[in-house]
Amino acid sequence: MKVKSSTKLSIFDTFKTKDNSLTGEAKRQRSIIGILSSNANPAERTRTGISRIIAKGQGTVWKNIYSGIFRDLDEILLPMKIAEEDGRLPLKRGPKALQEIGNSILSLNQKGYFDSTINK
Repeated sequence: MKVKSSTKLSIFDTFKTKDNSLTGEAKRQRSIIGILSSNANPAERTRTGISRIIAKGQGTVWKNIYSGIFRDLDEILLPMKIAEEDGRLPLKRGPKALQEIGNSILSLNQKGYFDSTINK
């Protein structure tokens, strides 16, 4: 994957007017990196699993934040090689083509583990 020029990691972004509190994008990217660094079971390291964990912590529905997580992974974390695909998890239901391909299981590579230690 090629990194777009507008792609940027936002884990340190803060609001300029709110006492340096983190932006929503920064919190979301930190949460994704934290989940992937925790060696959770494979079902929790898919896009849907990550969405469910973050939504549970925020008290919201996972479907509402899935698009932001999908964007962060596909446009930022995967192209920058912070996260990588670590296999596929077969689906139990749904279209046959998706059942054969399965969901991608994600993990951090060495650069991602370095970022996760900075965040703590």
